[in-house]
Amino acid sequence: MIFKKPLRINVGRKIQRRTPSAWAGEVSERTVEVLPLVSDANRQGVPGWCTYSDDFADLPEVEFFCGGINTKTVTAAAWWRQGNLLHFGFDLSPSEMNETGQAMLLNSIAYVSRFTEDQPIAVTPSVFAGPVPRLRNSLKRLLARDSVQLESVEYMLAPSVITALREKGSAALREWLNQNGDFLYPETDGRLAVDSEAISFHTPPAQAEFIEKAIGALRESGSRAQTAASLLRRYAPDGPSDGAAQAWEKWWTENGPYLFFSEAGGYRYYVDPLAKKRGVPTRELRGPARSSVR
Repeated sequence: MIFKKPLRINVGRKIQRRTPSAWAGEVSERTVEVLPLVSDANRQGVPGWCTYSDDFADLPEVEFFCGGINTKTVTAAAWWRQGNLLHFGFDLSPSEMNETGQAMLLNSIAYVSRFTEDQPIAVTPSVFAGPVPRLRNSLKRLLARDSVQLESVEYMLAPSVITALREKGSAALREWLNQNGDFLYPETDGRLAVDSEAISFHTPPAQAEFIEKAIGALRESGSRAQTAASLLRRYAPDGPSDGAAQAWEKWWTENGPYLFFSEAGGYRYYVDPLAKKRGVPTRELRGPARSSVR
């Protein structure tokens, strides 16, 4: 069933809450203004689930709506959509909600029902299933803090990187990240190392020009062609299996406008099937535009 009209929300009175300690580096005010979703705003509730929205901003099928009080970051999202799936992370039952919360939940269900063609695309591994790739965005957030030390980010870095950065101060760590951050790639245990093969192409893998350069290098002979084939398998695993330049050129012509790179989805390119079906470049097909209801 597709709902045609949203429920009217009578927005309640906003209240002040103490700024979470986890937001200290981003919010200087002692309190923040929030909109209660519960009838009794003074009771201590159970925290819900949120997602680091910055980590998923590169996914065209993901749409974020809002966050809430949390112990993560200011931008962590509690309420968002991926394809035809809804994430409503506020941990309370409808009977505990006030009128605003109940209408927001119902409108969320009505809204996501409009996305009958959209679907989750990127495969994002769960932290509960074993080691997951560390994200460059998370490393950037940590290194942006004043007086950060290598020890605080070692768990994200491969041994080779730790050795190279030993004895470096905060400023030097940030400078290293500026120079190498776009070429970091997770090793098998998920920790980040510098992809020296990608650096040899002088273009970050997340830029479309990188794919074009690698395909062009396939026509060369020797080690450069071999390196290009290795990089294409690494960053575009859904591409042609035979590795021939002609096959890759055909694949690029057919899919180039509909490709996107996802760090959270495994440091790789994906084809956006909805964008390809509609013939609209994936960079233009975002948010409500992906709905099946006109």
